[in-house]
Amino acid sequence: MSPKDIVIISALRTPFTKALKGGLARTPPSVLLTHVLKATPDIIKPHIQEIYVGNSAAHTFTDVLGECGFPKTTQISTVSHSGLSSAIPTTLLATSIRTGAATCGIVAGVESATKEYARKHSSPRRKVLGVPVQQEKEYTDHSYAAAVKAFEDGLWADMIIPVATRTVLKPAADTGEVVGKAQEEVPGGEVTEDDWLRAEREDSMREEDIEEGYVAKPADGAAVVVFMTRDKAGEVGVRPIGQLIDSEVVEGVDEVLDMLRDAGITKDDVDVWEINESSASEVIDLMHKLHVSPTTVNPNGGALTLGDPSGAAGARLLGSVLASLRDIDGKYGVVLIP
Repeated sequence: MSPKDIVIISALRTPFTKALKGGLARTPPSVLLTHVLKATPDIIKPHIQEIYVGNSAAHTFTDVLGECGFPKTTQISTVSHSGLSSAIPTTLLATSIRTGAATCGIVAGVESATKEYARKHSSPRRKVLGVPVQQEKEYTDHSYAAAVKAFEDGLWADMIIPVATRTVLKPAADTGEVVGKAQEEVPGGEVTEDDWLRAEREDSMREEDIEEGYVAKPADGAAVVVFMTRDKAGEVGVRPIGQLIDSEVVEGVDEVLDMLRDAGITKDDVDVWEINESSASEVIDLMHKLHVSPTTVNPNGGALTLGDPSGAAGARLLGSVLASLRDIDGKYGVVLIP
């Protein structure tokens, strides 16, 4: 171990709910992000120097810093890049820490797929990879069952931050009256869990979905991961829950294997592969190209069940790989976002 190792201190997220009809559909992205940033342990907040937020819509979040209790000197930047807005923040912060520009920072991601629904559905959802539909269905069913078991076992219970929501009261169509003022916001309860309704998932698997492929549905949610150097963690008095060995934007399986080799490990050393389930075909294709055991890939499900808040996928996957490694007492995990 080295004092300059990049260690992970905390990984938190909101529940992920379905776009348009889920419990967080009316919650703005700034509010979602605020909930998880506020939940960052208070002992850490004074030391946060940089925050990188993945968000496909390129929203800015400078205004949330004061409300969340971070110093005025904390710099917050939004990363918006087609397909990579959830991956690049980790690489940017890791580079900043390695070069000595920072010793403590946050990788975050937030998405209101509800607000971006029309724009997201104007482009193709996935690459056509030639994976048989039956394989996609089998993988999706397996992933769903694994995610439900993980939920029932409380695998992510200590990572999920409940979100208090508000509901807008509108005039009734028949009488034009409401209790209170029209358009008044009232407490709408608290969203504490991911959407887990199998009936809705199965209902969505119509013929057009099969033609398109088994893909993750758009979701609303946010996630944050706190990083710092090992010596900074000792100074602050917090215990690491993991270590980041490397983070890079690479192209192709060969570069993934080269990255592992540079880190001094082989693919056989990897206990858990967390591959973003933007579609079943992409996961299956990568699994075959890497020649890794299916039992090591997304062992607790993924976006096919949870939904895909795309800007938050990277931070969510980091939390998931840590939880999966903890569950099996594993050593190495790899996160891939195709």
